[in-house]
Amino acid sequence: MKFADLNAIHQKFFLNLRSGERSKSDWWARERIGLLKQHGFLRTKRFTFTGKTYFLATELAHIALTNKRNHRSYVRPVVEIDVRTFDHDLRVTQARLALERLGRAANWVSERQLKSDLALVSGLSRQYQPDAIYRNKHGEPMAFELELTLKKKERYADKIRKYVDLIRQADLGTQGFRGVLFVVCSDHIFGILNDLTRRHEGKFKIEKFNELVAGQGVPAPSAKKEVG
Repeated sequence: MKFADLNAIHQKFFLNLRSGERSKSDWWARERIGLLKQHGFLRTKRFTFTGKTYFLATELAHIALTNKRNHRSYVRPVVEIDVRTFDHDLRVTQARLALERLGRAANWVSERQLKSDLALVSGLSRQYQPDAIYRNKHGEPMAFELELTLKKKERYADKIRKYVDLIRQADLGTQGFRGVLFVVCSDHIFGILNDLTRRHEGKFKIEKFNELVAGQGVPAPSAKKEVG
């Protein structure tokens, strides 16, 4: 996550208690955030148009995490929240949390990490890279795309062709992903992507954002296999 508000942090790290129950308060999240801010691991950014405070990791947090888990590589934290991509980034986080809460996603690799390691997407150029790659409930690598605003149909078709090529490579045992989950924010985009992916049965799944974050996740009409 590039940034997160209190609710997202609570859902990601404090929702499930050791007892197996769900927490009913964000008190522990608030306490931990306060300590992390106090010791210089988090900083805050408030946007008046949302009325919320958002938290960003600091360089100190990146150093501490890298030293503690030196077997993994971590992208450096963002310096500022980009207002141009704010809504898209926020919805990606919300969709991720919903998928993880439903047990449908694990081992999430963000767009920023994909851009720093092209091997993860078999050398795809940036214009074709997904918003994330994750492991579905079957342990298969999946690409994730959030479609917030309408694009030209030809652009969707071009990206789908690229994804099909990469899925076929993965089926032959090379690195890549075995399917794509599109989460869309309008009925119009939902219809276009359903039409374009219908012939690639079982490789693509299209879901509506509002239904996913509500925990309802309705599969695309033509899908016979759970790819998300």
